Amino acid sequence: MAWLLGLGTFALGLSLALWSLDQAFRLAPLTREACVPGPLPERAELWSNGVVEIPLCRRARVGLVLEGALAQGKGPYALVVEGSRVLWQGEVRGVREVWVTTSGRGTLALAFTNDLYRPPEDRNLFLRALRVEP
Repeated sequence: MAWLLGLGTFALGLSLALWSLDQAFRLAPLTREACVPGPLPERAELWSNGVVEIPLCRRARVGLVLEGALAQGKGPYALVVEGSRVLWQGEVRGVREVWVTTSGRGTLALAFTNDLYRPPEDRNLFLRALRVEP
């Protein structure tokens, strides 16, 4: 009779251990988008489609001085995003200053999406300056 009680206790313990492992390794949705603070770029040159990360990770007002090189009459199309939120998007013709307000809930990024290289024309995007207010 004691061995039956021992077997039942063992089965209960094993079931509890397996349930605990399942709970420990279950994926949970992220409540915040990842952002690791780091040095902020002062300038950047995007010669092809790409992204410049701006690891600000805090609430702030951010100014980006952008310059676009035109090709076939169109300037580079740029997006400023924070995590999965688009804060600004548009065409950059010549020099353009863009201001956005960050929430601190994700990495800020500048993306260039419509590169064109057809010599002698070459569409490019340049980050000429970055300003951060409190």
